[in-house]
Amino acid sequence: MKLFTILIILFLVFSIVLTKQQEEKSRTRSPHLKEPTPTGELIVKLKEGITVEEFTEKTGLVLIKKLNFGSRNYLFKKTSLEFVEMVKAKGKGKGKGKGFQKPIFRIDSILKTHLEELVEHYEENRFYKPYLKTYEPSDSLFEDQFHLVNTGQFDGLEGFDVNVQPLWDEGIFGAGINLVIVDDGLYKDHDDLKGNYNPDLSYDYCNDITDPTGTIDDTHGTACAGMAGASGDDGACGVGIAPSVNLSGRRIICSGVTFSDMANSLGDEMTSVIDISSNSWGDFGCDIYGCSYVRVSNVLKEAIAEGVANGRNGKGIIYTFAGGNEGDYGGNVNHYSTNKLLEVITVAAVSNGGKHSHYSNIGTGILVSTISSGRNQKDEYITTRTTGSETSTSCDERFSGTSSATPLLAGGIALMLEKNSNLTSWDVQSILIESATFIDPPYKDNRWVTNNAGYKFSPNFGFGLFDANKAVQIAENWESLPQMQTFVTPIQNKIVDIPEDDKNGVNLHLTIETEDALTITGGVILYLSVEHSYIGDLDIKVISPHGTIAYVMDKNSNLQTKLDRHYFSIRTFYGENSKGTWTLNVRDYVPVDEGKILDWNLEFYGVNQEIPDVPEFEDRSLVYPELEEDESLASNSNCVSFLLMLISLFLFIIF
Repeated sequence: MKLFTILIILFLVFSIVLTKQQEEKSRTRSPHLKEPTPTGELIVKLKEGITVEEFTEKTGLVLIKKLNFGSRNYLFKKTSLEFVEMVKAKGKGKGKGKGFQKPIFRIDSILKTHLEELVEHYEENRFYKPYLKTYEPSDSLFEDQFHLVNTGQFDGLEGFDVNVQPLWDEGIFGAGINLVIVDDGLYKDHDDLKGNYNPDLSYDYCNDITDPTGTIDDTHGTACAGMAGASGDDGACGVGIAPSVNLSGRRIICSGVTFSDMANSLGDEMTSVIDISSNSWGDFGCDIYGCSYVRVSNVLKEAIAEGVANGRNGKGIIYTFAGGNEGDYGGNVNHYSTNKLLEVITVAAVSNGGKHSHYSNIGTGILVSTISSGRNQKDEYITTRTTGSETSTSCDERFSGTSSATPLLAGGIALMLEKNSNLTSWDVQSILIESATFIDPPYKDNRWVTNNAGYKFSPNFGFGLFDANKAVQIAENWESLPQMQTFVTPIQNKIVDIPEDDKNGVNLHLTIETEDALTITGGVILYLSVEHSYIGDLDIKVISPHGTIAYVMDKNSNLQTKLDRHYFSIRTFYGENSKGTWTLNVRDYVPVDEGKILDWNLEFYGVNQEIPDVPEFEDRSLVYPELEEDESLASNSNCVSFLLMLISLFLFIIF
């Protein structure tokens, strides 16, 4: 018995150490989660009626240039750059411990007073290198395009595809629609792209030239272009979902690109003729070291908002953004900045077997899913159309992730616009919701919620799988919704403690009166400020007056100790009326950390009418095979614990 007791103690000690190691690993700060480097410049939006001359006279700042988006956005600098002395951390690469200088735009009290008087908002300009949403597994290649027509190849689920074949049979190929790939370049001379290439909307913001090709290593944007619009019947590679769409490239993935360059790439003087902007890039939000909430850049947010409000001659540019590939590390689109804005369409990935791709980020900001790799938690590939090789005939069969899912949807939207060019950007979002196919693989809880208006939503899939044929059929006779309206509630700034290790958490409430109520079509934004010794311990929900629960954020490995007016996007409540009492629920799962809610409020995007009915379509519900053996395994840590328990039980029986 003494031996048994010793073994039990050793088992408990080992389990505690293992748990502690996992916790410490999750709380180690990622080397990627760094603030972008400042340029020493200031992005400013002048108040109505304030001239550049008046601003420069009062502030002493020097105008660099007017920015292409908006009518009152400018870039300024001081007469001379200021620098702050930095010291490189010890043991971190070359030049460890040596000093270096970083430019900074220091704002003293006098300048701050002038800025508050003269501008709507300002933001320090920074160098920005977007993170490409590329997932690079290493399994064998695929030869067939199962995302377009799934016949069960590669053990896929037959019929699980984007349902584009009926549209091709009708001769709908995306002709006349302008689609811009904002990425690391576009190899315009590739045999599979040159027939659709449109130079008029292309630009390289890295080198200030009109040719978006980039370097030989810049292959990501070209692969994205092939997914959307590789031409057919040309003998090169394969075909995009919209093989007649006009393709342009805007190169912004490189060192030296700033926030102002990024904003120009998303909305400039050409917004009147850009129909769709496809973006398979974003911020570092999560990796093996943990997660971090990225603050939304005002300048990028405004560029997108203006593109939606005024682009396409008032109908709005349709922006698609990759949801991200950090799902294995707890990634959620609400960790990110531009990728989760309500004005954009955030895309998740599902495998050819009908499952949520393990790497694909989840979240209440996901709108729809399209097909990529990731079946059975293995890293399989889909066949894309092109790479930025030195040759004009090379093909890429090793491209996947939400990077490929996003241009696939962008090309599908081109088919919708060919059928009905009068659709607004908000109309497109509604049609995607109305036409999405419900997918509910039985392998795990997908947290589907049916809201009060009858719409099903999952943080894994959004409203479901993109169905090109359904979307185009609905688009053909769609009556545009009224202009999008917003209503922002007053900020609730009563400081409230978050109870520790409490399964009920704290509930806070606010009420929307009848005169302010909207039918929610664009979504809901939660703005939240929290101080907490470990934000990752928190679980956040928003509950509508009708009882619908939005799982805004789960407990995760977030490293921060404060949220400052963080923007959480919520799509869950589509079609519900906002009238009534809304509830914010925040739970703290761990007893050792403390925190409090500093302030919160909601913003609603909607219209003053009910959502129109759409025609009924044949049900494409899928029949899933029985659970496969390799999908029933638990996580590694659970397997270790289970094995240790079996050993202890065996020893107990022996002794």
